[in-house]
Amino acid sequence: MSQQTTYEEPTYGNWRRPRTAGIGRFGALETGLLIGGLLVIVVMLRVAGPVAGGIALVVSGVAFAVLTIKDKHNRSRMQRWVAKSQHKKSVRRRLNTYRSGPVGLVPGGKTRIPGLLAQSELHEFTDGFERTFAVLHMPHTNHATIVIEVEPTGLALDDRENIDEYVANWGGWLAGLSKSPDIVAASVTIETAPDYGTRLRNEIDAARHDEASAASIEMMEEVKASFPQESEVTRAWISVTFTTWRPGAERKRTIQDVGLDLGTRMGRFTEHLEQSGAGDAHPVTAQTLCEIVRSAYDPGVAEHIESAHANGVTPEMSWDDVGPGAYDAGWEWFRHDSGLSKSWFMSVAPRGVVYSSVLEPLLSPGGVTRKRVSWLFRPVSAAQAMDVAEADVTAASNRAATTNKTNFRAEGELQSAVRTAEEISKDAALINFGAIITATVLNDTDARPASYEIEDAIGRSQLIARPAYGSQEVAFAASLPLGLVLPDYVAIPSKVREAL
Repeated sequence: MSQQTTYEEPTYGNWRRPRTAGIGRFGALETGLLIGGLLVIVVMLRVAGPVAGGIALVVSGVAFAVLTIKDKHNRSRMQRWVAKSQHKKSVRRRLNTYRSGPVGLVPGGKTRIPGLLAQSELHEFTDGFERTFAVLHMPHTNHATIVIEVEPTGLALDDRENIDEYVANWGGWLAGLSKSPDIVAASVTIETAPDYGTRLRNEIDAARHDEASAASIEMMEEVKASFPQESEVTRAWISVTFTTWRPGAERKRTIQDVGLDLGTRMGRFTEHLEQSGAGDAHPVTAQTLCEIVRSAYDPGVAEHIESAHANGVTPEMSWDDVGPGAYDAGWEWFRHDSGLSKSWFMSVAPRGVVYSSVLEPLLSPGGVTRKRVSWLFRPVSAAQAMDVAEADVTAASNRAATTNKTNFRAEGELQSAVRTAEEISKDAALINFGAIITATVLNDTDARPASYEIEDAIGRSQLIARPAYGSQEVAFAASLPLGLVLPDYVAIPSKVREAL
């Protein structure tokens, strides 16, 4: 008799927020502030007496609490106060509004993308397979981004063993990013939007026979009328961001040099994606990227773009014309042309161990007019990964040792850090990641129901996310498949943020 093996579905996890060493649950900067405050109190007691020392104690305690007491999103009262004050300041100066086009304030009557993408430049090159691809250049950060469109096959009719293989291959693809020293970031954007049925209607009308029966005509007319309102289309893109400066280069590379280099490497980024369940992978052209961005900022025009393509017409677009004609960025919502959007930042990844289907509720089509989920990755170079992992183990060990009573969270963080270091010693990759979720509706009455639906999907995917209060326009742009690396635009260095 043959022995049957029982299939055991693998689990995933062991991700954690990077932190520096400190006393107890505090980071390095918080520990430094605590020690500094205590020294000030001691000096005041010795020099100015108990009254001044008491005042110093109260002031230091309040300041320390404002900086260190954090909510479930790991944000302190000081961070929330700064965000509100900065937003109020931008409203007073009317920096939260934008008007472009012939009657706007942009020179030349253009409708360029505002904000972080205002200086971006779009170029086009050809790879080794004679495929045209777009390169988005960000002169301010010396970044260049390529976008790859993929066609996920879906997992409904696939065996669990195949799904596990897809996940493993995807992990291998991500790990390969850390082997290229000029790759600074990557992202995966999955968008669900209405299928307007334009191509279907044209196909039905073209295939109609003059002698068709009344019953068949009535049935197909019903399909034409009902399909656009009851179906959605899912599109996915993968963007990879490179630095235009490369170690060993004899001179600063121009965008033409970067385009030629990426053209020779494009095949390496697309050939293995099919094995990760991404389906057919092909680079996005400049025209397609313009249409993606234009439809995001003005979702009302998406149907017209689809209709033009269905009729064999390619609407001419340039990068100067894809931005919004107007927008108003509020504290919680972002109004842009015909759309009203709200974005969330992931603050806590799923805790514990999870299965590969954990994100299915969030990624599946829903009742929101247009939903975009973007996963952002920043690989740590293979040369630095071990140093980072060892420092993380040291920090986690110090926190566990400086806790007076048993702290299961600190012990769990130490175990997780040790496992990560062990995996990296076996040539695994270390990648920082985050997520942005954006919902867009056309009518104000749909805004609140859409917000509730997204928040429910976030909860069912075991995520904790916070609305991008005061920075909705930035989150909206970062969720597009354009390769924005947000940490490079933050005034506070990442080392300082991790120390908090």
